[in-house]
Amino acid sequence: MIILDTNILRGFKLDSVSSDLLKTIRTAGVESVGVPWVVLEELASHRAVPYREKYEAASDALKRFEKATPWPVTALLPPLELERFQQYWREQYLAIVDEIPTSETALREAAFRESNILPPCKAVAINEGGDDMKTGGRDAAIWLTAVEYAREHRGETVYFVSRNTKDFGDGTAYPPLMDKDLEDIRDRFVHLTSLGAVVKEFAVPTEVDEERVREILSAPETATLVAEEAMRAYNGQVAYLHAMSVALFECTPASVLDLSAETQTDRRSSPVGAVGWLRTPTTLFDSVRDVEAYSIGDHVWCTATARWLLGGPALLRAQHDGVAVGCAWETRVLVSPTNSEARPALLRTQRPQGITAAELSKLPASSVAPRTVYVLPHRGAWNNPRTALGGVSSGPESAGLEW
Repeated sequence: MIILDTNILRGFKLDSVSSDLLKTIRTAGVESVGVPWVVLEELASHRAVPYREKYEAASDALKRFEKATPWPVTALLPPLELERFQQYWREQYLAIVDEIPTSETALREAAFRESNILPPCKAVAINEGGDDMKTGGRDAAIWLTAVEYAREHRGETVYFVSRNTKDFGDGTAYPPLMDKDLEDIRDRFVHLTSLGAVVKEFAVPTEVDEERVREILSAPETATLVAEEAMRAYNGQVAYLHAMSVALFECTPASVLDLSAETQTDRRSSPVGAVGWLRTPTTLFDSVRDVEAYSIGDHVWCTATARWLLGGPALLRAQHDGVAVGCAWETRVLVSPTNSEARPALLRTQRPQGITAAELSKLPASSVAPRTVYVLPHRGAWNNPRTALGGVSSGPESAGLEW
């Protein structure tokens, strides 16, 4: 198990090569990657506190604006959804790492060590008068969570990764109390001080077999996986039920195929906003770039940026009916050219974008029939327990619902 301290994850973007490598190590099954509960909450708080402060500043500014305006102001600030915001960021980090519970025992011991200024806790001077502030309770809880995990999982080596060498040391020597914490597990407790050390320990750059990567990405089963993920990420039926009208991605209506060749040109300059797909889109592999390969464990793992063309019925913003559209979706993918049992995995994705009429015409005609209209029932029908949507049937001019 690789256990990361807060300072390791706080230092890089979630859509970076660093996060890709952690996901690769985790997905390859060579080692699990986790953070103590305390770390997860610290990471969420580092996002939430500035968010709350900005909200409070906006609220104060709006009140001052209202006072300065001689007529009623109708502008409203949306409610502060702090828990929703925190949960969003927890989920973003949990896409990279697993959460390791911090036990009550560890929390109690951490509080005890902070109160008594025991390592890794310390006292920090807060003024020139000699007053000190006891600190380090969270550091102690993180350390003790890693120690507890190692004690409870006798068959595993724990790689504790932290840049906080001032409080945790660099792994070569510890204060007596922390040294005692590692009693009987020292041979299975490896202390690393950077993410680079993790990469060096588990991932070795190797040669790239780009043709094999293209072969895997072009396979029908990969297209199915990407299509299912697109439907999961952008589900128009869910959006319709919840009366959502915010565009989640950009796309090109299939109606551009009805235009003359002179007016088709490049339609990406004027895409429309879509709320989501009404059924799983047809997916076509388009291109790949930025392929990198690493030897991890017994296999080679490759990360690459793949571009896909998606086509199918989507619910457009501010409309009640669905239309056929097409778009391009860039994803960072992980594949193994040497492990036949490993399914491709999406590490991260970009927001889908509109495509040209020429690209739209590459998709199967059945998925982007220009004149097809996908009629949706009144929302109340979805809530009728005696009514169930069975599917959508389409024709060249119109479409109906199958009940």
